[in-house]
Amino acid sequence: MKPNPVRMMIMFLLLAMIFGCSVQQEPHANETQPQIPKMTEEPADNDKTVKGADVIDMHGMVENRGQLDAFAGQTEGKQRLVRYTIEGDPIYYDLTHKDGHVELRVDTTQDKFGQGEVRTYSCDKLNHEEMDTLIRYKLTGCNGEQKEMELLEIPFDVSKQDRFEFVLRYGPSGTNEINTVDYKLVKDLGNDQMVEVSDFSIPEQDRQKIYRELVLAGYLNKKKLSSTCKQQDADRYDLNVFINGGNRQFEWKSCDKSVDGRQMTAAVKEIIGIVHAGSIYQSLPKTPAEQGK
Repeated sequence: MKPNPVRMMIMFLLLAMIFGCSVQQEPHANETQPQIPKMTEEPADNDKTVKGADVIDMHGMVENRGQLDAFAGQTEGKQRLVRYTIEGDPIYYDLTHKDGHVELRVDTTQDKFGQGEVRTYSCDKLNHEEMDTLIRYKLTGCNGEQKEMELLEIPFDVSKQDRFEFVLRYGPSGTNEINTVDYKLVKDLGNDQMVEVSDFSIPEQDRQKIYRELVLAGYLNKKKLSSTCKQQDADRYDLNVFINGGNRQFEWKSCDKSVDGRQMTAAVKEIIGIVHAGSIYQSLPKTPAEQGK
């Protein structure tokens, strides 16, 4: 019986397809896949970091900056600064007043892409420099070839942002509003009376001050805020910040006494004070409380 040429051709094609698929799915013995560093917004939990006590630098968003100011004004004590890499690894900077000098211990052992070492330096002083768009902390009079060491830099230049707008609703009922998105300013006069400015704008120098307050409050960091506290005269805050192509929204009450709550309340009080001091707000009718002052 002669073989069927058509059937033989079909069988050959089927075997070729099966063999080809099996080769394609079989990985090469020496082939390795490239490892892409994982990007994280929040650092991994670490018992060396103490929220509320340590100064935390998360990609330019700094929390508890006042602790550094306090340390700089003292002659004894310790302070830790934790700076996170873009991969979320902590680098520890431990400052200690010691024998009239400031000792700096830099620990990079948890930085997977760093040198993985601990180094100690002795310097004369921790200096704090504040400019219109920048705050810088640096150590001076250090031993070795590097006489000055930059410890921390916090930039807050609003002119370098493609977009910066915000909507803040505040007050006991959250009915006052500062809205740079819709160019609107709303003031609650009490007794169900409201006054609204529909062409509201903030001078550029005040926008710079407001942006500074938000950056120093670490507004891009994850915040744990509460609006469930029962204090009857507590103010409500609803803040929505539009920065470049994204936005951050926060909602809480002034009776939130957590670290994040106190920090954000202090920031919005500064923002409200800046706007209230402006000529537009000053031209509005006064509330009974303002009239009594």
